[in-house]
Amino acid sequence: MKVKDRKLGDEWVGWDGKLSKTEVNVEAGKRLFLGFSLLGILIIAMSTMFVWYMIKPRIFQWSGGVADILEKVVFVIIGLLLIIFLQTVLSIVTRRNFNIKIGKRKISITFLVSFILTLGSKFNISYDRMGNSFIKVSNSLIRSKRWQTGKEKIVILLPRCLTRPIRDQIKSIAQKYQCLIYTVPGGELARKIISEQKPSAVIGVACERDLLAGIKDVKSIPVIAY
Repeated sequence: MKVKDRKLGDEWVGWDGKLSKTEVNVEAGKRLFLGFSLLGILIIAMSTMFVWYMIKPRIFQWSGGVADILEKVVFVIIGLLLIIFLQTVLSIVTRRNFNIKIGKRKISITFLVSFILTLGSKFNISYDRMGNSFIKVSNSLIRSKRWQTGKEKIVILLPRCLTRPIRDQIKSIAQKYQCLIYTVPGGELARKIISEQKPSAVIGVACERDLLAGIKDVKSIPVIAY
């Protein structure tokens, strides 16, 4: 039996070509991921508060000072999660970069992706549909940053399945903006190229699952996904 093709890229490992009802239409707006992100943060906050409520009496008996410090840490973590969500929404709505930094590290809602994908599955939201929504959120966040053309090292990664006319158009644009362009058959080679070139940003064209995996793998590098 011939395996059905998806939008772009090679067939996924272990996929038999069959689509469930929830996978027929994977298109989703940014609100899907943002809504489940808020739900996920609330679940994390309530779970953390419940655990703290259960263990606080014993810690207080051991050391009141330590209990006070840990309680402040709990509220700081919850507050930070809410701030991350708020800055994500503000960056998308205003198209301005509100990303916060702790030291040299940018704090992004991306670190919640695996948890949100799992949470969505509990509500019968397919991995692909939630991933589609997240990719749109991620792209909006990256576009909110002001880029200086010519001063940033940008790598473009393309799948093998693109037609020659489309590939030629992309190459023409890449030369105009001095971008490096590669055709890659899979994620392993893509990661190798990124590791060797150490770009400031990546533009990736692939199927949703490959794009999602790539964004999660290169957390420190902005990835515009198509």
